[in-house]
Amino acid sequence: MLEVSRDFELGSMQGNYTFSEVVEKMDTLVILYPDIVAEKDSIGTSIEGRIIWAFKVSDNPEQDEDEAEVLYTGITHAREPLGMMNQFYFVQWLCENYTTDEIAQYLVNERELWFIPVVNPDGYVYNQTIAPNGGGMHRKNRRDTGCGDGTQRGIDLNRNYGYEWGADNSGSSPNPCSSTFRGDSAFSEPETQAVRDFIFANEFSNVQHYHSYSNVLIHSWGDGSLPAEPDLTTIREIGWEMTKYNGYQVGTGYETIGYGVNGDAVDWSYGDAGLISYTPEVGSYQDNFWPPENRVIPLCQDQLYSNKIFGFVGGADHIIYTAETEEQQGDTIQFNITIQNRGLQDSDGDVLIVALPYNNTSSILTYDNNAGPLVARSTSAINISMVAAGSLPNGSEIGMVIMLHDNSSFVRTDTFTVITGIPTSIFTEDAEESLTQWSTYAWGITSASSYSGDHSITDSPQGYYSNNDASAISMNNPINLSGLDNPFVSFAAKWDIENNYDFVRFEISTDGMHWTSLEGIHTEMGAGQGTQDTDDHGYDGTSDWVEEFIDLSSYTDETSVYFQFILTSDGGVTGDGFYFDDFLVQGYLNYLPGDMDDNSELNIFDVLNIVELILSDDNLNDYQQTTADVNFDGEVNIYDVMALVDIILSN
Repeated sequence: MLEVSRDFELGSMQGNYTFSEVVEKMDTLVILYPDIVAEKDSIGTSIEGRIIWAFKVSDNPEQDEDEAEVLYTGITHAREPLGMMNQFYFVQWLCENYTTDEIAQYLVNERELWFIPVVNPDGYVYNQTIAPNGGGMHRKNRRDTGCGDGTQRGIDLNRNYGYEWGADNSGSSPNPCSSTFRGDSAFSEPETQAVRDFIFANEFSNVQHYHSYSNVLIHSWGDGSLPAEPDLTTIREIGWEMTKYNGYQVGTGYETIGYGVNGDAVDWSYGDAGLISYTPEVGSYQDNFWPPENRVIPLCQDQLYSNKIFGFVGGADHIIYTAETEEQQGDTIQFNITIQNRGLQDSDGDVLIVALPYNNTSSILTYDNNAGPLVARSTSAINISMVAAGSLPNGSEIGMVIMLHDNSSFVRTDTFTVITGIPTSIFTEDAEESLTQWSTYAWGITSASSYSGDHSITDSPQGYYSNNDASAISMNNPINLSGLDNPFVSFAAKWDIENNYDFVRFEISTDGMHWTSLEGIHTEMGAGQGTQDTDDHGYDGTSDWVEEFIDLSSYTDETSVYFQFILTSDGGVTGDGFYFDDFLVQGYLNYLPGDMDDNSELNIFDVLNIVELILSDDNLNDYQQTTADVNFDGEVNIYDVMALVDIILSN
């Protein structure tokens, strides 16, 4: 097999491939990678007689092996080329990285990955005809429905599938000239028949039917009702992992884009064919159906992780589902680990566990090294005990590297660490008194909701936030992190913010002027529309109270940092906004505050040393500045003397 690495080549139609370029691309892949890409296969013909092509990527591409099968489809709607482009981007990544990347190699060797780049070739070619440089807005196939030869002609293929076909006239239309015309009967169209027959002829576990646009990942049901458990949890958890980095909202059509459908491919694939199914709607409202050429590759990159995860879960795929520690008993720490087969097929034999120390600060005592066989989506609990290597300083990181696999699954490696000792709080805000530590614009204290106590802080104490708003609450004084190991911010939060458009960012600054949004457990990447920049982390949608954690390790050496929350909104929907409570900045001290003579004791001599520093005109060195700043406000003054005296007297 040739080892070829090249830039992803764009097509001639606003960066997208024309239909003939799609066919050429499939042929080129076979020439370059004959060992892992199969010859294209005709699965049917369109209403105008064009071939609907599919092709497979696998280690023995011309054989039907006993491997999990996964399907990706695109261009059901003729004006949505990104569904096709991201398939080829994924395939090129698999091929070029097959010999060097363990994920690419595993997916090719242990899966049969099938691709139907263009379900609707006639509609796509028609768009090429009317807009050869891109931008054609024909949506349906090209069956003559008595509506002329323009874009009203045809049947909406994503309303022509059999599940709940024609259930009502809002999720699809009986009007032949409507953009959502469902046809005269279910599967009346050769294009939907081809997809149906191809799915039934194979043994797929899951399918993605790609569309554009909205930056969402849609699942069943089209009428807005939810799948029954345990399927709902399966669909949501897989979807959340797929959208971990692109920030797409996961939900039904009503939850994500505000309307329902019937006779669509996802409901049929799930309801009648029994496959876990999604519709990714690729791109933002600014991208629209035909994004600028310079947006094609970024939008394909947004789907790369999602496509990998979708390939993984088609078979068995083992992960650490939860990990908790029990209260430390002396030098021994007990880890309670839950292993999950998050995939859609049973494990190939027992799931084996290998646990190794994360570093030389600890060693493994005992652990369960066999979770037994795991059926699809099931879990198993294991226990791991480890012991610290001698006396460790406060804030030491210990933990383990855990590897999971069955006889043929991907060897999943995960790292789980804990910090020893007790963190010190250097800034606290419980919202029970006035906001003297903050500068606010519109934000304030409220008694409408709280996580603890009687109050919290919110962007809009009087009700919903406003349209076209930009409100903030910023810390008045900087915080010194330089004396802390593993610093972090924690707070409780709840929010009700227009999804994909409005945003709340939690930001850090080292100068009070230039701000960077921070990633937490519950943040999402901006959707690239409304007030959400794609490079920003933030909060949108809705959530009840959750505990947030934000790692500040990359700011450990900073002597002056500020924090702020900022809400931005566009001119559309508003909500109740963002609440936070129990705000803490903490870390593990690598020194004893106030111990000016570095003898591990606090006494009157340390007080006198700080007083002398205050009265002198000398510039303080780093040790003096950090150690004398007893109250962590970034300054050395009489308040530090008072704080140190309080500590000495309390002891």
